[in-house]
Amino acid sequence: MRNTITTLTTLATSLVLSAAATAGQLELPEGFYATAVNGQSVSAHADSVQLGAGKQVVTVRYEENTIISKELNEYKVSAPMHLVFNADTGATYQIEKSGDTIALVSRSQSVPVEVHSESQAINKALSL
Repeated sequence: MRNTITTLTTLATSLVLSAAATAGQLELPEGFYATAVNGQSVSAHADSVQLGAGKQVVTVRYEENTIISKELNEYKVSAPMHLVFNADTGATYQIEKSGDTIALVSRSQSVPVEVHSESQAINKALSL
């Protein structure tokens, strides 16, 4: 009986701690895929990625296939983009793309985000 109570207590504690460690998630619209969250690789096939609390650096790419005619299409894949933002507990974030502009929203509100290309991220890191 004592082992059962200890096991259930340990399981409940683990669930609470894992829920507290996840601040929320970033939903990826069609055409976007994440490759890393805070430097840790993630599945490029996921529709969303889990986020921790506080400052997040999510590396994403965008792909687009434009059909010009039956015989011709144009396929583009962006260079990696690093989205830097602060995640709130329990929040769900979405990426919005308008032309070449990338924005982040949560609960229909704009979220402050810095978008860096590979070279911008390296230059910024070297200037710290």
